[in-house]
Amino acid sequence: MEENSLAVVFYVLYAIAFGSSLLAFMMTSMQKLRMLIVFSSTAYAIYYFYYLDDPLWLDVLSELALVVVNGFMLVYLAWSNSRIKFNQREQYLYEHEFADLTRVEFRQLLKISEWHLEAAGFVYTVAGQPLTDIYYLISGHAEADLPDGGKVTLPQGNVIGEVSYRLNCPASATVTSLDACMCLRWNQDELRALCNRNENIKRVVDNVLSSHMARKLSVSDDEKDTPDTPQVEPV
Repeated sequence: MEENSLAVVFYVLYAIAFGSSLLAFMMTSMQKLRMLIVFSSTAYAIYYFYYLDDPLWLDVLSELALVVVNGFMLVYLAWSNSRIKFNQREQYLYEHEFADLTRVEFRQLLKISEWHLEAAGFVYTVAGQPLTDIYYLISGHAEADLPDGGKVTLPQGNVIGEVSYRLNCPASATVTSLDACMCLRWNQDELRALCNRNENIKRVVDNVLSSHMARKLSVSDDEKDTPDTPQVEPV
């Protein structure tokens, strides 16, 4: 009876180790993947050490090597992230839009960007014209003139040029600043090159742009249905 109970414990331990290793390779975050590999390899090492009368040393040592390597990388990443400091605007943008990136990755994203203060009347995009940049509106308001004659007000926290970037096409609307606007600007080619080098940055950037596209479509439909809807005030 005791042997059967012990066997069940080992089967459960193996199932946990195997399940967590499968889950690890479903992770898009490298940190989460490494943490699950550490957990899985630790469980495997315990299993290989205790399951048989004589430990399977080759398997035990192989799993412990994975624990050491991934544990070291987790500590290194935590140390690297702790050394990176952002100013108030950068920290806000990181926490509200790019929190799925490591601080190291977000710094890479910032390195290819430029801060710009644009006056009222600045034209970000012209419908049907090629667009080389993409903008994140940090403060102020802009207005998008849609091809169907509609208008949409874009408060702070909106991306300008995401359709052009995602579809690699000319601008879909003419966007003009309504007042002084602070924005973060990326060159589209430089942003694509960075995303091609780092899969996690590509995933997060694509998710952010997709969410902004969906939100604009929703706001545009609402304004068409209820033209007297008050404008959303900036946060």
